[in-house]
Amino acid sequence: MLKPPISRMGGKSKLRKTIIERIPEHTCYLEPFFGAGWVFFGKEPSKVEVINDVDKELINMFKMIKYHAPEIERMLEYEFSGRDMFEEYKHCTVEYLTEIQRAVRFLYLISQSFASRGVTYGYGTNTKPSPQIFYKGVLGDIKERLRNTYVENKSFNDIIHRYDRSHSFFFCDPPYYETAGYGNTFGHDEHLVLRDTLSSINGKFLVTINDHPEVREWYKGFNIEEVKVSYSVSKEKSARKEYNELIITNY
Repeated sequence: MLKPPISRMGGKSKLRKTIIERIPEHTCYLEPFFGAGWVFFGKEPSKVEVINDVDKELINMFKMIKYHAPEIERMLEYEFSGRDMFEEYKHCTVEYLTEIQRAVRFLYLISQSFASRGVTYGYGTNTKPSPQIFYKGVLGDIKERLRNTYVENKSFNDIIHRYDRSHSFFFCDPPYYETAGYGNTFGHDEHLVLRDTLSSINGKFLVTINDHPEVREWYKGFNIEEVKVSYSVSKEKSARKEYNELIITNY
């Protein structure tokens, strides 16, 4: 299993083994909400694979790793962890950067921020900072894993409709419902669009989402499994909490 180059809030590091065990037979594997890609980087490659996310900076990063991993590593090798450097990257004018520079900026901000959100500099009182934020050679395996993968930057419903076939499998990890901290506009209406889209596909799907009464009602016609998982948004071990999560499938 590979470790993704970044973490994301709500990432599936704790659940990926459970999810992978439930993936059905398929030819085309798709992730409409890629995020950090814990499941993708943990499973065996499928014949056809598509990763997608609406976050253009996230997708640019994975595209640049796919084609220019050595250059990204070279630029990050001697960077250091520090609040001043974090603020400099955060407030630079993205439009003036090359695609590779944007990828470096994104990797730095996510890896050095609280809850991997790229907003505020992250630190802990029980952990020491790493002497380097990135180590040479770590992106080589990620680059190779992405070599035969389609990398898309579209809406979830667009990507689902485009690639839906009877031999397609969609792993969907949308933003949690009514949970603070995600900083996005994926709300009630978007979740219903996702439910309606998945209800009409020819392929198979697996959705992971937080346990919520409305979510259970939306997907009551499908298979719903409850699992417990612990997450922490900070570097403090005491901040870890246990939550219920739902695994929903149409098979």
